[in-house]
Amino acid sequence: MKLRFTIFSLLLGGSSLFAQKSIDQNGIKISTAPLHCNVPSEGYEADLIALTITNTTNEIKTISYSFELYYDNNCATCGHDEYLYSQTLQPLQTLQGICLDRNNMGLTIFDHMPAHLTKTTLTDFNIKNVTVQ
Repeated sequence: MKLRFTIFSLLLGGSSLFAQKSIDQNGIKISTAPLHCNVPSEGYEADLIALTITNTTNEIKTISYSFELYYDNNCATCGHDEYLYSQTLQPLQTLQGICLDRNNMGLTIFDHMPAHLTKTTLTDFNIKNVTVQ
């Protein structure tokens, strides 16, 4: 019985054991949600964290932010400037991360691939250095 409960708990917990993140700053809202990607035509399967960024104002807003990504409890992006992103949103526009989006970098965070491909897993993340203009 204990083993069944443990397995059930792990399955419900899913891949992302950390809470969803959200930010609300100067008319910009950022939220995160898990995203499973399975694109056989590209030979791609992975779990990601998708960002949804919404401009809640009637003004054009530019947001800059960076990620602090922890894989297997080690910060892989700390001190690396290439993880700084910028998005410009029209009034009331929403941007959302999708699978294999090569046009809007910074709207998804890699979580993990199937275990037979890699054992590396995202253990935590933070959205840092958020500025809205």
